[in-house]
Amino acid sequence: MSHHPASEQLLDLFNWASPGMLVTDANGAVVLANKAATELLRNDAAAGTVVATALGVPDYAALLTAGTPVENREATFANPDFASGYANLGFGQVDGRTYGFWALRPVTTHPTPSPAPAEGSSTAQAWIDQVNRSRESYVPVDAEAVPFLQAYYDNCPVAIHLIEEDGTVAYANWKDIAIVGASAQPDAYVGHHIRRIYADQDVVDDFLGRWGEDAPIIDFRADFLNGGKRVPVVIFSTAKVEDDKLKNTRCFVFPDSHPHLKRDRVTVLDLDF
Repeated sequence: MSHHPASEQLLDLFNWASPGMLVTDANGAVVLANKAATELLRNDAAAGTVVATALGVPDYAALLTAGTPVENREATFANPDFASGYANLGFGQVDGRTYGFWALRPVTTHPTPSPAPAEGSSTAQAWIDQVNRSRESYVPVDAEAVPFLQAYYDNCPVAIHLIEEDGTVAYANWKDIAIVGASAQPDAYVGHHIRRIYADQDVVDDFLGRWGEDAPIIDFRADFLNGGKRVPVVIFSTAKVEDDKLKNTRCFVFPDSHPHLKRDRVTVLDLDF
């Protein structure tokens, strides 16, 4: 079986993920942008736009030459409610051509769960509401994009895992496997319950309940475990739910740019962050 999620899962993951996802060509021009990227970047996410300049990353050419993954690079966004955040960037090839694979996360004032957002709010709930709102101008990518999405999964330095209804890790990319220390033996992680990688069990218990209710987990600081040591991370996760049943999660995990900040609270009724 392929180590990639199924094509249908990759298309769902890309189109409706909570972080911005971009594929750019060797010149830094946008080839593909998901719904979240169009919300963050507005017109700067249009095909052909040299997005590195818009993000405030002027050394794209040098990064491309180096070819090494870039994590937690400060970035600017056109969205007035979410004007700042971080970019992760990796490089890889599709059909012999080099592309850049970007994961963008906005900074929010409160993680989910958070109070219902007011107009112009910058909470995590306001962010996911923007991602989920209907916008006729966004056309979901189709099967032609799958080779790019497989390359994204293989090269973008953001941890990606898909969790099934019972909490089993169905798929995890190289970065996710590395962040929990399972690179030498991926099967010790993939195919097992997600519970074992969280340092705080009340966090994962809360997450499991919210995934089943299609409740998002956005800009949430938690700790994973790697060899018994805590690894501070920032989680952006939503769920694909059909007929009131969880099909799989869309989980993106970023190394925390501010690892010494207090870890977030998890109880839905406790909004005192």
